[in-house]
Amino acid sequence: MSVDPTRPQPADRRGPTVDPPPALGEGARRAVAKHQKVRLAEILGVLGPGIITGSADNDPAGITTYSVVGAQNGFGQNWLLLLATPLLIVVQQMSAHLGNVTKTDLATLIRTHYGAKIGAFVVLSVVIANVLTLGADLEMLAAVTGLITGIKFVYFVVPFAALMVYLSIFVDYKIFARYLLWLGVVFFAYIGSAVLAHPNWAEALTATIIPHVDWSPAYFIGAVGLLGTTITPYLFFWQASEEIEGRRGVQSISRTNLDIAVGMVWSSVIAFFIIVTTGAVLYPHHTDIKSAADAAKALEPLAGPYAKYLFALGIIGSGLLAIPVIAASTAYPVAGLLGWRRSLGRDARNAPEFYLVLGLAILVGVQFAIAGLDPIKMLFYSQVLDGVIAPMLVVFLVRLTSTRAVMGDFVNRKAVMVLGWLAVAVLLVADVALVYSVAANGWPG
Repeated sequence: MSVDPTRPQPADRRGPTVDPPPALGEGARRAVAKHQKVRLAEILGVLGPGIITGSADNDPAGITTYSVVGAQNGFGQNWLLLLATPLLIVVQQMSAHLGNVTKTDLATLIRTHYGAKIGAFVVLSVVIANVLTLGADLEMLAAVTGLITGIKFVYFVVPFAALMVYLSIFVDYKIFARYLLWLGVVFFAYIGSAVLAHPNWAEALTATIIPHVDWSPAYFIGAVGLLGTTITPYLFFWQASEEIEGRRGVQSISRTNLDIAVGMVWSSVIAFFIIVTTGAVLYPHHTDIKSAADAAKALEPLAGPYAKYLFALGIIGSGLLAIPVIAASTAYPVAGLLGWRRSLGRDARNAPEFYLVLGLAILVGVQFAIAGLDPIKMLFYSQVLDGVIAPMLVVFLVRLTSTRAVMGDFVNRKAVMVLGWLAVAVLLVADVALVYSVAANGWPG
């Protein structure tokens, strides 16, 4: 009788245990590496979860952050994208390798190796941050749709949420994954909006390569927001779980690395064009914006209606992609912590608790969105929580993926470890900057 490798066995109900990693000698490892070599003709077939992760990183809340950064600081913080990209690639690759090698999700590994209390703290922090982000994303998605249609935004919140719940729970996983992958195409709209903005490309590229620091609270708040929305904790849980969903094992690690690298670079490239658009059009006019919808509206009189509609299209597409990912990234760690069955590939009747958490996350987000709460405040507080939890999670990732008892012969190489610890340092510096900004200016009113 064959066994489905993705179906949790009875031990999963008692609290999942970590399967022993594959023990490979150096010769076998070289053979695996040779098997993993990717030809150019295979690249399109490789792309999948990493591209989805990179696209989901630019959710409406993230687009708002990048828009505000560009409007307030011009191109001055472009260099942070160049700094964050390799760190994001390494962190996501470590998350993927955990799923590839152990066939176990990140929350389960943290609970198993660091204890239930630490696991519960991590999962609770991620859940709260995710729900706040879901509320902000739903409100921004509805607001942009209202901007285009002229209909009050509140009428779009529930229909969008219902669509996301239906796609996540009732659509076959393979179809759902293709839906998420193809939605990434919508981000080309930001390249178009940047072209229509007619920026000084030499100035934008120079600011990307040469660091510039403005010692002002506004600059540091923007830097914290930019790093916080780029290296995001929910993506760690999503990436590890999607490697299990996609059944990409150790034989596919090189292909997984390529997929993730392309996805993270794509994410940063789109963030670059968003900042370039608002930095070129809104920054010279000192235009004050508080959301992505404000940015789209402000672009019209300065860069024309096409720039406005392209920018708005990108926001709508990003919401339709990111909201299901964030909801699933809420259900994965909760189910992993509590030992429930967890898989988007399962029927809802076979993983009821997992889908219940997913649906409840979106439902609570709807309540935040229609309650009239300020999406910028929700975004700010979610970033504070992410800022607290992200360095700790990266420490866990580096330690777990550097432990032979967990990873076998697939432990981190020294260069990966160095970049992993550098990511921890950068995130901690961002946290210190956030504390400084709050101490100097207070919490947002």
